[in-house]
Amino acid sequence: MTEKQKHLLQLFREIDEICKKHNLRYVMAGGSLIGVVRNEGFIPWDDDVDIYMPKADWDKLVELAPKELPPHRAVQCVDTDRNYTNTFPRYASTDTCAIHRHQIIGKDKAGEIIDVLTLDPIPADDREYEKYRNHLMVYSDLINIAVVYGNRYEVPVTLYLKYLLSYLILGKDRTLKKLEKIMFSYKEEECDRYAMRWGGCPFMFDKDMMFPVKYGKFEGIDVMIPNKVSDYLIWHYGDEWSYIPPHGERESHDSVECRNMNYEEFRKEYMPGINTFKLRKDAVFRKIYYMATAKRSHRLVRKRQELMGEHIKEELEKQICESKVSLNELLEHRDFHKLDHIFKEYYQVQLSPDFIGREDFVHIYSFYHPCLIRVEDETFLAAMYTLFYTERVSKAYRMLRVREAEKELLPEQKQLLDDIILFREAACHYEFREMDRSEELIDRLLEKYPEHPSFLKFKVRFLTEQAKQDKKTAKAREFLEYCLGLFPKDGYFHKYEGDLLWIEGQCRDALEIYAEVRDNTNNGIVWLELEKFLQEYKLPAMQTCQSLVENGEAKEGVALAGLWEKLLPGDMEIMGYGSLARVMAALNETAVCRELEDLKGLIKEYKQDSSYSTESREARILYTAMVNGRERLGFSAKAAESYAEFLFTDKTEDLEKLETKVRKLCSDSKEDGEYCLILGEILLKEGLTNQAFSFFLKGRKTASEYVAQELDRIILQDLKEGSKRASAYAARGDAREFLDSWLGKYGTLEEIQDLINTINRQRNGSLN
Repeated sequence: MTEKQKHLLQLFREIDEICKKHNLRYVMAGGSLIGVVRNEGFIPWDDDVDIYMPKADWDKLVELAPKELPPHRAVQCVDTDRNYTNTFPRYASTDTCAIHRHQIIGKDKAGEIIDVLTLDPIPADDREYEKYRNHLMVYSDLINIAVVYGNRYEVPVTLYLKYLLSYLILGKDRTLKKLEKIMFSYKEEECDRYAMRWGGCPFMFDKDMMFPVKYGKFEGIDVMIPNKVSDYLIWHYGDEWSYIPPHGERESHDSVECRNMNYEEFRKEYMPGINTFKLRKDAVFRKIYYMATAKRSHRLVRKRQELMGEHIKEELEKQICESKVSLNELLEHRDFHKLDHIFKEYYQVQLSPDFIGREDFVHIYSFYHPCLIRVEDETFLAAMYTLFYTERVSKAYRMLRVREAEKELLPEQKQLLDDIILFREAACHYEFREMDRSEELIDRLLEKYPEHPSFLKFKVRFLTEQAKQDKKTAKAREFLEYCLGLFPKDGYFHKYEGDLLWIEGQCRDALEIYAEVRDNTNNGIVWLELEKFLQEYKLPAMQTCQSLVENGEAKEGVALAGLWEKLLPGDMEIMGYGSLARVMAALNETAVCRELEDLKGLIKEYKQDSSYSTESREARILYTAMVNGRERLGFSAKAAESYAEFLFTDKTEDLEKLETKVRKLCSDSKEDGEYCLILGEILLKEGLTNQAFSFFLKGRKTASEYVAQELDRIILQDLKEGSKRASAYAARGDAREFLDSWLGKYGTLEEIQDLINTINRQRNGSLN
């Protein structure tokens, strides 16, 4: 978990507790909901938390805020703070700095935030929604100067000018109240739908998609999630939402963050240099221009798209003509690799958000006004089947819907669309644990599409769950072998192969297969299920690993730990056991040193983790591995323990206690090199550089070969870095003061030269 995620989690805990205490409804949304379902926590790259909350519940939260909010917290919304620069509310910290684009010249609070996207009740009449949406665009354009909202929906510029004039004459408060009276006049009990109050895209939801809420896990917290999670995620992200996207497709948000001051202090630094009047004036004229020219701009974009579409159509027809096999023959032979190659350029353009849109800020106009490349019906159907069979079902669904809106679908096209809807219905039944109905629908689909990977995955899931109940694997194994014959490299099927082996008692073979799953599927649900299953067996496996090491079977321990490092990558406890095993199995001092350097890196990484504790199992095994490694290098037991303790100590008072302890050990040992090294490292961490180097230099006289090498490395590194700094000082002027301070700890120049010569002789001697 990143530092930002830790802070966001604390904010979320607070708002979650207030909501549960006062029976306020919310649901996790967007990427945060994917995190609940796919990770049971943050998506690793996520940098925000989104929740939806009905307007009535938000209004209650605003009322409760003065009594319930912790210090340095605020609820932000335009209803109560006309300086706020966004349409949807936020729960914010006021002692941090995270300034978003729309807040740069604002006066609102700009710390870390939880986005609370309000759900406004809307009647079933689409004309009411259109009225709500158009006024919300104007509302957004008056509040937020950073972007233009209304042009994307071709809101009449006259409507914006009407309220802009009111804003200038009657004032901001009275104007916004007029708009709020129009938008928020509907009663929830009289409406079947919600509109999400976001000027970017005010999405519509049926109320039963959101409520009553269900519960899921998010970083150990029981959180509210939508009633129909599957429907929501498919609608928002497509049927492939459970798959982890490639690195380049992972989305994050932009804000200016400053960790050493709050937003008010930061604004004081940059605001004097900004001409806010000019920026606001320019923003208003930009909005007027974009809204006034929106229709013309969209016509030009459409013309460009049509020209591009004609070019792509010609290229596609050329590809089809050059193919030695017809599209129908390729479909009959299920050669989707060849088909995908033929349609590659067509897909790149036709499926781009510029052509078919996306429900986001930039591409919402294209979503409602998609551009379809005019290809022959046979070609279009082949392209849709290729998407369908290569698990891009949501893309096929979107294209069929676009085609349907422009012209009546052919019977086979309509049947494909109906079958995709049936598949989604099966997923919804599965979510509600209506297994018989879900499996019945999947069986119907498999009769038509016996080689469709998504349907096969659903079926093998049903069969494996049944095998777990009755302990009979024959039926599931027969079906799985059929699946693996079609898709031998798909990790999803291999996961269930491992499950069947586990049921049959072949646990080690199952683990070997599980270890390859992550490399062969990016399905986050499979990863989560496998991780939760393996957690139950992790501790016994690690205990076995330690027993192997203690009984002199370190190589076997290394193999077992290595297997579990593949099974649960990133698990610090497993990596600790792996380090212990590798340290004990190392064949020579060089190999031990290499493992200990890696181990120091692991300790440093773990100390930055939000779950870090010196009392944890992870810390104990890392400590044990370091102690064993140091002992293998000739350290006494007490010296090895002291060094390991030093690596886990950071607080000043704890360092001082450890320093006292090691000073005594150093004195008792007559300044033995290993204790001089440890004491010097402690003093260095305390900022007592000269004292530290006095012990490093003393330690060289009595040090073992390994300790002497480590001391030499510290000294030579200091000399190298110091010489660079001395050069920098000399370039700017007199470097004598720095040289006196830096080199004083080594003595005279002659003593420094003697020290370097001694180190070089010893190094050359050890090489010989």
